[in-house]
Amino acid sequence: MTRTAAPDPAPGAGRSGRVWARTWRLVLGIGIGAAAGFLTYAAAFVIPVDEAFEPVVYGPGAPFWIAVDVLCLLACIPLYLRRYRSPLLITGLLVTVGSFSVLTSGLVLLAVVSLATRRRWSEILPVYALWLGAMLVGERAFSAWVIADEQPGAATDELWTVIMTAAFAALVVVTGMFVGGRRALVTSLREQAAIARREADARDDSARASERNRIAREMHDVLAHRLSLVALHSGALEYRSGLDPEQVRQTAAVVRENAHEALGELREVLGLLREPSAGDEQSRPQPTFAQVHELVAGARAAGSPVVFELDRVADDDLARLPASTSRHLYRVVQETLTNARKHAAGAPVHVRVHGAPGERVALEVTNPVPRTAPATRLPSSGWGLTGLAERLRLTGGELDAGARGDGTFAVRAWLPWAAAPEDPA
Repeated sequence: MTRTAAPDPAPGAGRSGRVWARTWRLVLGIGIGAAAGFLTYAAAFVIPVDEAFEPVVYGPGAPFWIAVDVLCLLACIPLYLRRYRSPLLITGLLVTVGSFSVLTSGLVLLAVVSLATRRRWSEILPVYALWLGAMLVGERAFSAWVIADEQPGAATDELWTVIMTAAFAALVVVTGMFVGGRRALVTSLREQAAIARREADARDDSARASERNRIAREMHDVLAHRLSLVALHSGALEYRSGLDPEQVRQTAAVVRENAHEALGELREVLGLLREPSAGDEQSRPQPTFAQVHELVAGARAAGSPVVFELDRVADDDLARLPASTSRHLYRVVQETLTNARKHAAGAPVHVRVHGAPGERVALEVTNPVPRTAPATRLPSSGWGLTGLAERLRLTGGELDAGARGDGTFAVRAWLPWAAAPEDPA
């Protein structure tokens, strides 16, 4: 597996951050080289040597070596600044030139560390071998050109010098790999955090969309029934001129009552938007199938002849339906009666409920399809049955609606009916 670290010394930073990161590294490298040069050259020219220690005697080549050292520093500075364009090649040039220059030792050190952060063995091993060889050759050249007399016992220290040089170079490489590993770990953690944030945002968006759809279905179910009654009775007041004052009063009372109830139910549904704690349908009273007779009575009062039939099931059994099943079943009857009133006003509606505990409860609502379109057709959202079908699918049921060959429109729905627990003996 290839492991890489970003070559930019300041990943994620802007232009000013990158400039600052490169500037302080350059200053640090020059500072390390200046300190090394001071310790190397100043002993012969500035610092007096204690008589207890044998002084280092510099030969006539020392000034020439120092001049070359300064030129190497001036040549390595632009190379160091451009090492990100071709890390392997430029780092190889830096270790080759810099190993013969004490003043560039800091830049070489930082360049090797920077290359090691990439954690590519195909780059690290050649540069390590080149750097180790160049340092050994540079040390021998320095001894030959700068130091006048060979120090006693120098030959016996060559092996120790090789070991220490190899260990120092290895330590620099390991440090660079550690920095690169930490940099890669931080980048990985940032990416994981960003992915986690995106996933959390996606889940929040999905939850909000689901909640909006649920509230839209709830508003449709609650308001469509009431408003259709208001529109129907208002139309009667508008087009029926032969009504006596008592009929007008009764019709207006129905309009007022349904409008008032619609406002109250709208207020309840809007509470879902204002109060997060009201998002649960169980947090406020919900209609159940026990109120279906009131719903049927209201439809009959509105002028729709509704036949309600219980087939092989009793009211007592329906009263023991699970709360969610009872509520969904009520919504199906409410929506189908509303649709019948919208699209087939005055046509007879047949509602049949059948089923058995432990199996499923089924509902079938049929009404004739009018041969001609009504003169004043009530507005329709077009999503009522779609919302009901989604409700039922989420609870393990099914809904099917469509015109039949006998000229009727049928809505068939079923829901699982969990068996009631047996009474203890």
